[in-house]
Amino acid sequence: MSVRIIKSDERLIHQIGDTKFYYKRISSDRASAVRRKYTVRGEVDGGKVGFDILETHLLGWENVLDWDDKPVPFSVENIRLIPDEVLGEIITAIGSADGTLARTVEQAVSKQDKTEKNS
Repeated sequence: MSVRIIKSDERLIHQIGDTKFYYKRISSDRASAVRRKYTVRGEVDGGKVGFDILETHLLGWENVLDWDDKPVPFSVENIRLIPDEVLGEIITAIGSADGTLARTVEQAVSKQDKTEKNS
């Protein structure tokens, strides 16, 4: 398998069941900049990192449905309605050029979940 560079106009597909998510990968430089943007006193806010990446690198979708089986239009607002486990898969695909991105988001979200359970 050959390595492919990241193109500014790339449009890749991540399929989950019958649903297709269109995205572009993130460069290591961009991923690092986003992590820095949401790091305060050495703590990374994984949720903010994740949604920043999704808002700029998730390009669209097909066959995302509401509970009445009606299509949900793609929008930044509707990204937040997608279940977390699905968003995690998409972030992993987007961050495939920078393997630390998904781990950063996963670790921060895991830490946040533990904090909420202890509250």
